[in-house]
Amino acid sequence: MKYLVLFILVTTYFRLHEACENNRIELHNELGPGRILELHCHSLEDDLGVKNLNFNAPPFVIGFHDNVITRTAWYCMFRQGANKEYFYKIEAYRAGYNFIPRCGQLRVWTAKLDGIYFSKILGTPPVLALRWNKA
Repeated sequence: MKYLVLFILVTTYFRLHEACENNRIELHNELGPGRILELHCHSLEDDLGVKNLNFNAPPFVIGFHDNVITRTAWYCMFRQGANKEYFYKIEAYRAGYNFIPRCGQLRVWTAKLDGIYFSKILGTPPVLALRWNKA
């Protein structure tokens, strides 16, 4: 009986996971012409390395599914300025506490000169969420 319950739980999880639309993090550089945003994003499973994003370039996008066992979380270090003296490490995404994966979640982070802006809905103006730290 316990194997039947385990089988049902596992097959239900995989069916939900297969039908689940990718979650997405979008990172934008609106610092100004000639200003580069340095990014370093990682989760427990993936380290994407250091990336440079030019002003008004297409967003850097991270697509993923939630891992309900380890509770998916993505962190990104933003750096900008002539000597990369302005920085902030953000928690770009964190999965919920339940064992049902989130599907189709969106997190939009936009770097501007006065700080880092955030939105969960594409097309809505992001709001100032964080001010830059200075080294």
